[in-house]
Formats: sequence, structure tokens, C-alpha cells
Amino acid sequence: MKKLILLLIFTFPIFAIAQPVTLFQQFNGRYDFTAVGNTLNEFPNSVGNYCDMLPQSSANLNLNVGQTLVSAQLYWSSVGTGDFDVALNGVPVSAQRIFSYTRTLPYFAAQADVTDIVRSIGNGSYTFSDMDVMAVLPQYCTQSNYGGWAMYIIYEDPSLLLNQISLFDGLEGVAVLNDPVQITLTNIDVTSDRFSKIGFLAWEGEESIRVEESLLINGILISNPPLNPPNNAFNGTNSYTGSDVNYNMDLDYYDLEGIVQPGDTSILIELTSDQDHIIVNNIITSVNSELPDATIEIDELGLICENGDIDVEYTVYNVNSTNELPPNTPIAFYADDGVNPPALLGQTATVNEIPIGGSERGTITLSLPTALPNNFDLIAVVDDIGDGTGIVSETDETNNEFVLPVDKSNQIIIIDPGPACIGAPVVLDSGLTNPPYTVIFWFRNGIEVARDITQLVVTTDGIYTVQAFDGACEVNNFDRPVVITFRPQPVANFAPDMYQCDYGTTNGTFNLRDNDLAILGAQNPADFRIDYY
Repeated sequence: MKKLILLLIFTFPIFAIAQPVTLFQQFNGRYDFTAVGNTLNEFPNSVGNYCDMLPQSSANLNLNVGQTLVSAQLYWSSVGTGDFDVALNGVPVSAQRIFSYTRTLPYFAAQADVTDIVRSIGNGSYTFSDMDVMAVLPQYCTQSNYGGWAMYIIYEDPSLLLNQISLFDGLEGVAVLNDPVQITLTNIDVTSDRFSKIGFLAWEGEESIRVEESLLINGILISNPPLNPPNNAFNGTNSYTGSDVNYNMDLDYYDLEGIVQPGDTSILIELTSDQDHIIVNNIITSVNSELPDATIEIDELGLICENGDIDVEYTVYNVNSTNELPPNTPIAFYADDGVNPPALLGQTATVNEIPIGGSERGTITLSLPTALPNNFDLIAVVDDIGDGTGIVSETDETNNEFVLPVDKSNQIIIIDPGPACIGAPVVLDSGLTNPPYTVIFWFRNGIEVARDITQLVVTTDGIYTVQAFDGACEVNNFDRPVVITFRPQPVANFAPDMYQCDYGTTNGTFNLRDNDLAILGAQNPADFRIDYY
């Protein structure tokens, strides 16, 4: 009898769970970036199943004269679920953000702002230490043993062009059986490609493995031979130092001239690999970006007049920018009642050119519709011609709006002075300020007693009101006057001695209330309370 042997072959997919690389920080000005860092591996993974991790490694930072530190961001990464407490030059550093990536086994990365540490130390050697993954390392030695650190340095230099530095981070991987990784860098504003560049921090790339490996930026194959050939961009190198022994770690940068174009607002990264496992931790770009960034704030509201007019004081800023904000930048004001579409209330524009980091104040009188409810949102939008359309290209097109909740019923004055006693003056505080209230009147029993002061010291009984004007608009508390009645200071007269005979069932019993009238004397009992202790 023949036996039929059925051989079943099961293919298990390799699942990958990643954190997408997205924008973390952006700097606009005469800025540039550099990076320092080092691997914690003595050999590549391809050499004899290397399975070890150095306790520390060092790198040198050398900013030139005239280059001023703006920001220093430390990243570290390795195998396992993570060690998030490390040291830089012996100073303890704890992760402020963490990243995870799983492809059969987990990997981690971490970030911390170390600007203060680098500012205090300055140029010199930096040593990274205290990352411990030895307990889980044996699981990775035949797959992807790696560990290392890098520090991005953003600095200011007056001799530079006006640039936009964008730091993106996450943890995404590509390897055999995985689809190519596509990363779109957004919120980028390119004025020209002059001196533009892009940097990568990636893990586990090896020089000896280069099967169908490619790095494309905006569809163009990228290389930097001989350090980074076109078929092996991630090969254990450091472009900042020229090192080709940065084992299982890549800290590289490439020129973008001819790759990005004026007007670009995004950059597409495409990475393929049919064998080598490559994990991208962050990407940093520097592009020439001479653009303003208009923002607006409502500083103060005036009084709502009987005809519905209201004065609005506002300030337009050009802070996170690399160029001046041109004059005549449009401004629109809307009212949003939460039910109907926002209604356009009025329009104006900036007057002067606003320099980088500068601002301009302005005032506009808006007419509120009579149908507008008491509670609504007053919305100010800069770079808006009145229909949501802007005319100025900016470094950030999403921060042009300011919303201020308004309650029209608060257009009256409420004064609560508390209790009043003879000999203790009461201060009535109107809560008004001068300006914008150019005239303030105080009245006692309808007769003016003071003007042009925001607080009134009262020593006499009466009915008090206040009235103020901001231009032609008026505010008052006529419907809620304050009645001040000064109560006399109480006087406790001598209490007569009380006696009790020592006999009968009332032995030792006293009724202290018998002395109430004697203590009050001629004072009205209804005005006082007497307690005994």
C-alpha cells in the first residue's frame, strides 16, 4: 500500500508597526543645522554575528565663530522596548518623547531637548552613556543588532540666507517583503534651492548589503559617492565627519539644489530595500524660505453703543518669519453665533511693512447686527480679503485666526462693596480703566460727587451710581445702583453682676440673657446680636 505524504508549507507574513515621520520643530531665520553622534557598535552585524553593545561613545561639536546655538535635540535608539534614562557628558537625560517600531521584534527611539546642556558646555567632546539593552540583545544578534545616538544642532549665523529649518521625526522601517517607505515632508516653503539640504538619521543600514536599495527625493535618485553610492545610501556612514565605520547607523546629509523648486510646499521621500533592514528615525531639511508669517490678536473691546457699533483694538504680528510682512495685508472680522455661517462684520488692512519679529497695532469700528445674540465669537483673520482667501504667501498658512468669545450682556457695571461700618470707609471699584473710558462720572443720590476716577472712597450713606463714556458709547449701573448704609460701631456697656441664692432646685443656675438690655443701653436691639462665651 502506498502512502501519500502531503507536505504543507506555511508562509507567515512579517508584520511591521511603525510611527510615521512627521514635523516636530521648525525654525525660521538666518539658521542652519549640523549633527554630531556615534554608534555603540564596534562592528557591523554582517561580521561574525556580532552581538555586543558599547557602554558609551563620543563625538565632537565645533561651531564656528559667529555661529550661535539655538536648539540641540538628542536622539537615541536601539533594540527592545526602550531605555529612556541616559546621560550626556555625565548629565542625566530623560526622554521627553518616545518612538516605537515593530518588525517581528520591537525597536525604540527617544528624544530629549538638551539645549541647556550644550549651551553650558559649548564646543568640545560629548559622550553618550547609560543606555542598557543587554538583557534583550541576544534576541537580535542574528537579525538587527544596533544602538547609537545623534544630536541635531540648529544655530544662527548672520552671514546666512533666511532659511527654514524643519525637523521631522518618528520611527519607520523598510526591508525585504515590506513595501517601499514613502514619507511626505509637509509645511515646507521653498523660495529658492540655493544651499538647500536634507539630513537623515537611520539605523541598521550596512555597507555589505545593497540589494535593490534606493533613496529618492522628489523622484530623483540620491547619492553622495563615494560615501553614499546610489544603490546603498544607508551603509553605516557619517557625512558630517566623513566616517565609513559608523556601524549599523547612518548620519548623513545631501544637497537639494536642483531637487526642490521655488514654491514647493512638500518633499517626497521614497526608500526601497529588498534585503537590508533600514529604520528611519528623523529627517531634517534646510531650505531658503524668505516668507512672512502673519498672526493677529484682539487686544481690547470698547463699549457696544446703542447703534450696535463697537471699537476693536488689535495687533498684527510677523514673528515666526523669514521676511517682512508687506503693507496692505488684508484683515477681516467675523461674528460666529454657532448657528449661522460666520457673518463678515468689517475689513481693514495693515498700514506699514512689518519687519521680522515686529508688530503693528490698529483699531476698527465694527457694526454688530441687531439679530446677533448676546453670546457670540468675534473672529479676526489676517491675510483674508473677506471670503477666506489670502493674498500673501506665508511660512504657516494655518495660524491667521484669533477667536474672542463676547457676551454683550456684560456691558453694564456691577459693584459689590460689601458691608459698611461707621468709621471704616468703603471703596467702590467700577472695574473701568482710563483709557479707553475718557470720562467717568460718580453720583450720590443722583448728584455728581466725583469724576475721572475709577474708584470712589465713600464715607456717607446714599445711593451710588457710576457712568462712563468711550467716545459716544456709554456704560452705567443705573439699573443696579449701590445702596450704602453705614452701621454704627457697637458699644458694649458694663454687664451688672448676677447673684443666685444657694437653695432649692435652681441652685447655681443663671440666665445670662437677663443682661442684654443693660449691655446695649440705648442702642436698638434690632441692630445687634449679643453672644455669650
